[in-house]
Amino acid sequence: MNVTMAFPGGTSLGPGFIGPSSNGLPLLTSTDTMGQFAGLGLGLGQPSGLGLSQGLDQRPVTHLNQETELQKMLTDERMRGEMHKTNYQMIKAEHTKLQDENSRLQRELEQVTADCQVMEERLQEGVNKINRELAIKCAELEEFRAQALTLDKLELIKLKIAEDLEQPFRERFTQLEQDVEHYRTEFNKLRYENSFIKSEYEHEQAEHKRVVEEIKMQYETEIKNLHRDKEAIVAKYSQENSHDSDKVRTLYRDNAQLNLKVKGLLTELDEIRAQREQSGLQSDHVSRLQARQLSEHATNIKALQSEKESLQLHMEQLTKELGISQDTHRSLTTKTHDLEKQNMELRNRMEETLHRNKMEITDLKMAAMKTGGELEREKDGLVNELEGLKAKHEVLEKSLDAQTNAVADKEREVARKVQSVREEEWDRINKLEGEKLELEGRLQEFERLKIDEESQRYADKENGQERIREAEKRCEQAERDLQLIKTKLEHHNTSLKDLEHEQTISTQLREKCTRLKAELQDTHAAEQELLMENDNIKASLEMYQNELVLAKAAMEKESELSNQRLSQHKMTWLDEKTQLERRLDEREGQARQAQKQRDDTTNAHAKRKQKYQKVVNKLQDKMQLLEAKNEQLELEKQALKNQIPKETYTKAVRKLRELQRRHNEFRNVLSSANVSQVPLGGVSFMTPSMTQPLDASSPFKTTQPIRFQIPQIQIHPVSTNKMGHHHDLSVIRSRLEELSDNQRLQMDALLGGVGGGGGGMGSVPLTARSEMDKENEDRALSPEGSGMDVLDL
Repeated sequence: MNVTMAFPGGTSLGPGFIGPSSNGLPLLTSTDTMGQFAGLGLGLGQPSGLGLSQGLDQRPVTHLNQETELQKMLTDERMRGEMHKTNYQMIKAEHTKLQDENSRLQRELEQVTADCQVMEERLQEGVNKINRELAIKCAELEEFRAQALTLDKLELIKLKIAEDLEQPFRERFTQLEQDVEHYRTEFNKLRYENSFIKSEYEHEQAEHKRVVEEIKMQYETEIKNLHRDKEAIVAKYSQENSHDSDKVRTLYRDNAQLNLKVKGLLTELDEIRAQREQSGLQSDHVSRLQARQLSEHATNIKALQSEKESLQLHMEQLTKELGISQDTHRSLTTKTHDLEKQNMELRNRMEETLHRNKMEITDLKMAAMKTGGELEREKDGLVNELEGLKAKHEVLEKSLDAQTNAVADKEREVARKVQSVREEEWDRINKLEGEKLELEGRLQEFERLKIDEESQRYADKENGQERIREAEKRCEQAERDLQLIKTKLEHHNTSLKDLEHEQTISTQLREKCTRLKAELQDTHAAEQELLMENDNIKASLEMYQNELVLAKAAMEKESELSNQRLSQHKMTWLDEKTQLERRLDEREGQARQAQKQRDDTTNAHAKRKQKYQKVVNKLQDKMQLLEAKNEQLELEKQALKNQIPKETYTKAVRKLRELQRRHNEFRNVLSSANVSQVPLGGVSFMTPSMTQPLDASSPFKTTQPIRFQIPQIQIHPVSTNKMGHHHDLSVIRSRLEELSDNQRLQMDALLGGVGGGGGGMGSVPLTARSEMDKENEDRALSPEGSGMDVLDL
């Protein structure tokens, strides 16, 4: 009998063991060849050290026992395998069912949450709408309360109506008293008419005098303004003359510079005369004549320019005065037109205000009727809206109750499912622990077998370890399934918490609904109060309408009396109108006379303007001739400059060096003598520091230039008269000629004193001369207006 034992994986424990069965459990087979297990023992209580004789004696008994035990073990193992298989399939089916139920529950929860959110949104929208409508209704109620008549308002209205009703009666009473007094005073009126007419005549005379005085005051103010303008013009003219004096000073400087340049040319001509005596004398004479002509032409040009500027200024002043007079005339005419327009506008406004008052009275009556009808309509609309809100509120309460019942049923179902899942998981865990204990017992038995058969069953040991690993893997999978189930339970708990939160929100909404009900009850009470107030208002309106009918009758009587008075006032107004028209005719005659006087003045201004324009044209022609002559003289001057040859240039350079040496010697002499002031022909040369060194580039320049002062000339302002203006111009010309003569004498004396050592300024090159001319012009235009450098000579 051959017996084999097999484990999963196909490994055998002996020659009689076969591979695993279809269930994956060990399968044992018995054959007739049991002799092979003589020395194995199989862990049945036999010691390993027994002899062969004992084994042979007990062979049939042990063989049967072993076979029965192996069959029992086989059957047990098969039963256990089938149990494990059925348990595994059941657990797998339950797991899939639980997963399906879990997914279904999640879907239901999502649907429930979505439905709850939708319902919350709808409820929130409904609550918001109700709140808005309540706010609108509250605002309307406040408006109605503001419009509603309280006791104080009723008293004020009664007082106003009483005053309005009493006023016409009071006015009528006063009018009756006035009529009585009028009839009493008619006799006295005839007596006092003459005195009244005399007083009016005196009043009109006083007004006439006042108007004449006002016109005189206006003309006097205009004359004062003209005098002020004249004084301002004279002041401007004097300022411009002061500017002209500054210009004359600049002209003096330019004249001096030109004279200096001419003297430089004269010195050059003197040097050429030393070389060529005959040609030098002639050129000296010609240069002096040219210098005199240049100075005379320059003075004439400047005088003509000053005359031209003065005439232009006078012409501009006259044009300004003309424009001012025209503007005043226009402003007066516009004022008269504006006054007439204002008078017409005031009359139109008076008529419009009377018409508007009548229209406003009719509009107020119509508005009172309309407001009564509108209040009744609004009341009916509010009642209908309140009934609709009540119906909506009842529908919302029913829907909330149905939703709360559905949520409670779903919570119960979820709790039942969670409890069933928990019980199934506990049963499954208990089964797995029992299987684990059984496997541990089997492992202990197999370990005993391994101890007996270490050499033969080494491979069987490895198969057992692999089986243990598979069992551990199964345990790990079971633990993972448990963790998944735990996570699902946690998710379910969170969903339960969300449901609890939604329940709290629903309770809050119920509380809001109760509040809204209370507010609706308040609105009902307010509506009832408003209805009572509306009834009171209607009663008061009827009373006021009756009073208005009485007031209309009184107004008609008063209108008849007012028409009679208007006819009387129209007669008086016609008389006053005729008197005013007479006054207007007189004033228009006066205005025409003033207009004629202004036209005469404008004609005189135009004639003066033509005269001055002719004078200006003549002066412009003279200026053009003088400019042409000046250009010719400049061309001649440039031609003279270009006639200097190279030989004279070299000789001039040599003489310049000699002059520099002599100048240094003269400077040393002056520094030894400490001369501070040297007078030469009425000109004082101030030397603040004579010991200063000279520049090497220009031998006649010091670091601080020596200056001489030209006497200042005061120019008196020109009078506005034409003859006085020409006289002043002739005086200025004579002074300019005297000043030019004095400058020439001073320059001659200065040149004689400086050039006494021999040589002259003609030895300076043309380029250096041009640079010196530029420096002289810059110094003449500098702010040190009254002084000039000696080094520029």
